[in-house]
Amino acid sequence: MRGKLAIGGLILGAAWGAYRRLSRPTSLEGNYADAATKILIVGGGFGGLAAARGLARTLGGTDDVGVALVDHMNYTTFWPMVPSIIPSNAEVRHVAHSLRRILKPLGIEFFQDEVAGVDFETRRVKAGERDYPYDYLVLAPGSRTTFFGTPGADANTMDIKGLRDALRVRNHVIDRFEEAEHLDGRAPDDLLTFVFVGGGPTGVEAAADTHDLIFDVLEEDYPNVDFGSVRVVLVNAGDNILKGLDAPLVHAATRRLASQRIEVINDARVEEVRPDAVVISEGRTIPTRTTIWAAGTAPPPLVGNLDLQKDHRGRILIDECLRVKGRSGVYAVGDCTSLQYDGPPVPALAQAAEQEGKRAASNLAAEIKNEAPVAFRYRSVGQLVDLGEGSALVDILGVNLSGLLGAYVWKAVYLYELGYDLNRAHVLADWTIDLFTRPDTSKLFEDSKQPNTPNTP
Repeated sequence: MRGKLAIGGLILGAAWGAYRRLSRPTSLEGNYADAATKILIVGGGFGGLAAARGLARTLGGTDDVGVALVDHMNYTTFWPMVPSIIPSNAEVRHVAHSLRRILKPLGIEFFQDEVAGVDFETRRVKAGERDYPYDYLVLAPGSRTTFFGTPGADANTMDIKGLRDALRVRNHVIDRFEEAEHLDGRAPDDLLTFVFVGGGPTGVEAAADTHDLIFDVLEEDYPNVDFGSVRVVLVNAGDNILKGLDAPLVHAATRRLASQRIEVINDARVEEVRPDAVVISEGRTIPTRTTIWAAGTAPPPLVGNLDLQKDHRGRILIDECLRVKGRSGVYAVGDCTSLQYDGPPVPALAQAAEQEGKRAASNLAAEIKNEAPVAFRYRSVGQLVDLGEGSALVDILGVNLSGLLGAYVWKAVYLYELGYDLNRAHVLADWTIDLFTRPDTSKLFEDSKQPNTPNTP
């Protein structure tokens, strides 16, 4: 029996290996520096990598085209799983992957550099002391958190736009319980109150995962802390959380958060963030030393430096073929763009950036080949929202799931979407280990950038 299983395993392994070899795209043959036609991609997120893969697929095998990607980080992040870092449901390095290792098999070069600007007349990208010439340019620099001019928000909040940010939130929460442990149940109200601003998927997931960190990971480690006094508060400007999801899923999420004692305050705008409090609509004040901001995004500073047409929010104007208006040979994709077309609104989601990246690549290749471009049209394939351990919302092609079944589907979908076998194996191991042990609470990779917090009285 064991012999048959071993043979079966070898056959499956060989079949999988053959499939992987056959499914690999033909790599580009041209060297970027020497290529007659140079294509440069700025940004290694979902949109930039989708464009890179698309170019390798459509132009693979040619030696007169060279493609390079430049990013200030040497890795790409699987953004949908960033909030999972807070309770350590997944290790940090397991939701990141080396850009160089992704791009090398495609025949695409990688440069780690901080892009400062673009000279569109001479077709050169400026990065410190280096310039990168290009014939065609794909802009995919992503986005940054915006505070909408809210007084004190920048100085007194944390966001969760990346892996370091999620770790910073985790370490900050642990610090609050370290302080409370010394107070023998007499912790002030603001010490163990955790406020999340923004009722979209990121805010909801961050609040749910922080709840898991507190009650599933930390509670047994702090015997002198009154966990009954802990508050997790979600402040939402709209009349319901998770705008855009079907009503049954929103109701399921609301019930789940209520069952976890996560307070949801709807129809409330944050008017000021102080080191020890959040002031919301009508002068109401929530005492807190921990405010996490997940209320909106804006284009990164690079986009502000570019001499391009933009909308009132500073986003790059692009036409229906994803070409930057007024700049020949320049395409833009992702959260930093404003698409002028008659289709459905394009949300700031990974799936939208990937779809734009693929279409930009095919249209750019068509331009090189003197073929007609194809207009982009966004098609939503659904949305997934993690609600903490054992619960998630799933909306895939009109099929709605929630609760434990939703959590299984959430894990299966994102395990597949991770895209790299080593990451999949690591994350699956993380989830399996979590079934039997509590995650470690060591504060690793501490960052000096912390929100202002008052001293304990």
